[in-house]
Amino acid sequence: MIGRLMISSFLVRPHSYNSFWNVLWLNFNNVCKNKIIYNQIYVPVQTLKSNTKDEDAVPFYKLPMKTLLHIYKVTMNDVENGFCENRLYYLASRLKCSPTGLCEKLTKRIFVYSLSFDWLKNALDILLEMGVSEDRIIRDLWILKYHHETIRLRLQQVKDKGIDNLYPWMVRCPEEVLNRSIRLSQETKNILGETKSTQIYLANRLNTSLDSVEELYSKTPALKTIRVTKAKKFLDFLINEGFTVEDIANKSRVLSASQKTVQQRLEMLRDLGVNDINLNVLCRSRRDFKKYCDTLQLLAKKDK
Repeated sequence: MIGRLMISSFLVRPHSYNSFWNVLWLNFNNVCKNKIIYNQIYVPVQTLKSNTKDEDAVPFYKLPMKTLLHIYKVTMNDVENGFCENRLYYLASRLKCSPTGLCEKLTKRIFVYSLSFDWLKNALDILLEMGVSEDRIIRDLWILKYHHETIRLRLQQVKDKGIDNLYPWMVRCPEEVLNRSIRLSQETKNILGETKSTQIYLANRLNTSLDSVEELYSKTPALKTIRVTKAKKFLDFLINEGFTVEDIANKSRVLSASQKTVQQRLEMLRDLGVNDINLNVLCRSRRDFKKYCDTLQLLAKKDK
């Protein structure tokens, strides 16, 4: 355990060695019986100077000794060839994020230390050049395993379809998934037109203001994430079923429900002889809707 702590501190401190770490290394010397590890790790590190924060090393110390030794060798090679001081700080700089937050992610994506530095740099260069945001790369570091030309070709394929909002998963996903995503994006652009926003689209379709739609969002947070393609299809369906836009606007929670479920419930209620249907009833829980239908059936029997 102490050995892992010593090595991990070095991994993010490529030129570090002070009195505090010296004490820990002396303890490591007392417990380490592997002379190869001692000669390969302890001796070189004694000559290094500090240039990073100690807390950035903490997540690394949980890694197995073999993994730490591998990262150490990669780090030394990067330094000797003038690539970077260490990959944690290189990535944090390129992705404009905190090293402290990134180090936890790197310990779960150790493959970053198995890539050549050129591979890593080229992948980053293309992703940023193509307009993939730093935040999206951080959340999907697996993208760095892909060759930069593969990344370029796939993202260019998406851009050529008129889509500028790029994600790393677009490189990794199967062709059929990408084609479906492109189709949905194109449909979205066609529906939105110049509005550029689902919120504006809803305001236009419901004959209401943006402030009113914002109020609907606060009452029904699920509406914030509704796809405009679903919103259009659902609105068309409800209007075709006889509901007014005013009624839909006043009971907008229905839009967050499943259109298939709403359609099935409409058919059930009409089979029970109900013509004046409240939209809020259609998006009740399964249990509450069943109770409502049972009550209607009971009343129908009494009338007979």
